[in-house]
Amino acid sequence: MKTITSKVTLLASLLAVAGMFLAPAVRAADDAAAKAEKKAKRDAENLKKYDKNGNGKLDPDEEAALKADQEKMKAEKKKKAEEKK
Repeated sequence: MKTITSKVTLLASLLAVAGMFLAPAVRAADDAAAKAEKKAKRDAENLKKYDKNGNGKLDPDEEAALKADQEKMKAEKKKKAEEKK
């Protein structure tokens, strides 16, 4: 009887340890998938907004417009952060 109890305790302990290592890995995979989905959505929105000739990709002039708008948004964000101080 003692060996069955010991085996059950050992098995439960092993499952607990495995769960401790598995949970963060699953969470990291979910976070990575969410980031990839968010990036794909942002890229699609940028393509729709900046692809003026409708060829399905951003040409150098379209990329320049995108980067200019991104820099403008960064500057506005920085200015608002400084105003809050």
